[in-house]
Amino acid sequence: FEVARLVQIEELLNRKPGQLSGGQQQRVALSRALVKEPDILLLDEPLSNLDARLRIEMRSELKKLQRRLSITTIFVTHDQIEAMTMADRVAIMNLGHLQQFSSPDELYNYPKNLFVAGFIGSPPTNFIDVSLERSNGKFILRNENLELKLPREIVSKVESNSTSSEIVLGIRPEHITLNQEKEGIKTEVYVIEPLGREILVSVKLGDYIVKVLTPPPFKVGMGEKVWLGFNLDKIMLFDKKSEKSLLLS
Repeated sequence: FEVARLVQIEELLNRKPGQLSGGQQQRVALSRALVKEPDILLLDEPLSNLDARLRIEMRSELKKLQRRLSITTIFVTHDQIEAMTMADRVAIMNLGHLQQFSSPDELYNYPKNLFVAGFIGSPPTNFIDVSLERSNGKFILRNENLELKLPREIVSKVESNSTSSEIVLGIRPEHITLNQEKEGIKTEVYVIEPLGREILVSVKLGDYIVKVLTPPPFKVGMGEKVWLGFNLDKIMLFDKKSEKSLLLS
């Protein structure tokens, strides 16, 4: 009964399975696992069959319960939001191979390779192929549509880790700004998607569609010109061949 109280199913104990909702069934299944007092709790996509609202509720309940009971828990999920909000440490797998095992903050801000950078984050990271060039003692990222001078603190890391001039530039939508003052990289508005407290703007940069998160209001129409500003402290750089980060030692 103590477990039933913890998982809040006391009033369900006399019901039959067919009388339980999806969320109630998940609580019952969790209770059956907890009553055995396991040293490790293994959860394989326990929220996958729930609707969106119930998933959020159960996610919060599971996290509070796990913290309260202090049971080591391995939680398998394809939902990055579940992984990032519930875990102390996250293991990212791809085709059976471990890509990175880090805290959610480290995964988001310091991905070890191109796969992790693209897998974590919503909207996803923008990737642009560029060449690394040296000009008058300065390092510049360049392609036919953009030119970025690298900050000095980044240059030393790139110099020690790069074996090729072919690089993939990664930057998240929230680390790009938009302006009509003709400052930065010239682009064209492709799609505008209002999301409530922010707006997702897709712009055309040559052959690339770059996604930008910007606060409202956004008074530029589709097809009009805007200029991008990149937060160079937040850019990610990857070797194009190995796909490994050039900014991590």
